[in-house]
Amino acid sequence: MFSVALCRPDSAEDAFYQKVFEEIDVDVILDNERLLRAYLNCFFDEGPCNSHQAAVKKSIPEVMSTVCGKCTLKQRQIYHHCLNKFIPSHPDDWDHILRIYDPTGEYWPNIKAFKEGPAPT
Repeated sequence: MFSVALCRPDSAEDAFYQKVFEEIDVDVILDNERLLRAYLNCFFDEGPCNSHQAAVKKSIPEVMSTVCGKCTLKQRQIYHHCLNKFIPSHPDDWDHILRIYDPTGEYWPNIKAFKEGPAPT
């Protein structure tokens, strides 16, 4: 989803992440409030997590701290798209994500620069 659990396929787990997160249509989640809320409830520890939601949740700290530094080009494009679609339409939820996963505010400046920059090519 917005973090897209993005890793290069250096291990079996990373290969799983690449397959799962590059083949998911993130717009299906972002455009469906019920599905999106299920993901957010998982991320916020306010509801259960299915296997996909749990995998995404597990990747959030890494993706945010490195601004998708281990991502493939396709994954960086997905992350950029998710940030630009999710943040403007769900600013309160984004603030909640930052409070949980970036409590000191150290990651947000780099994430913001990535979000506001051109789409990766």
